[in-house]
Amino acid sequence: MYKSIKILSFFAVIINLVACDTPEEVISAPKNFVVKYTYVKEAEAGKITFINTTENADSYFWDFGDGTSSTIKNPVKTFTQTGEYSVRLTCSNLATSTVKSYVSTISVFVFQGGLILNGDFEGGINPWRLGVANPIPSILLVTENQNTYFSVNVTAAGNPFDVNLSQIGITMTQGTTYRLTFDAWSDINRSMVVGIGLSGAPFTNQSVTRNITPTVQSFSIDLVANFSSANSRVIFDLGAAVGRVNIDNVTLNVVP
Repeated sequence: MYKSIKILSFFAVIINLVACDTPEEVISAPKNFVVKYTYVKEAEAGKITFINTTENADSYFWDFGDGTSSTIKNPVKTFTQTGEYSVRLTCSNLATSTVKSYVSTISVFVFQGGLILNGDFEGGINPWRLGVANPIPSILLVTENQNTYFSVNVTAAGNPFDVNLSQIGITMTQGTTYRLTFDAWSDINRSMVVGIGLSGAPFTNQSVTRNITPTVQSFSIDLVANFSSANSRVIFDLGAAVGRVNIDNVTLNVVP
């Protein structure tokens, strides 16, 4: 019996020695924990697609600098106002309990048309009209270098209103001053009539004539409404002369 106990004890010691010689599993931290991102400005105003190029991170937290945030790895963010935004990406690595951040400043331009909807034409044809009734054909929108604008080629001169670009449904009040701004250019030197007015009979309006050239010009015109209507419109009468007319970035605001 004594010898049996000694033999068992001997084997127990051997087992313990073997167990002690087995290395423990060690979780080694990644050598490179790099936090970074790039981004793409989409055609839609204020829309940014963020591309997360971080290495060896387990979690992501985005602070977009406008009071909003996200934990998505590659978020798509639409900013609503023009500005400089400091966008910070903070990531963690669980193996090392390390937290790192990367921040960059992003310039965002969001077109704001005031009383005009879709004044930069980036949203398509609506609510613009040819005359006061017909939606403009999509072929009259041109997109170049991620910028969309209205473009029509007038091939025969006639009445100014024979070719007309309008946006109706705007509330205007008699005696109020409205500032109409826009960019315009042509393939030749020619004129056009621009203004504000009623969308129906008697078609009362306040308008002026402006000359356009092949060089892009920015116009700002103050007009005092001589009418009151909840269905007023902005007017671009283009039919009095031949040549291509391009219009972009239309705004209409009340002058304080």
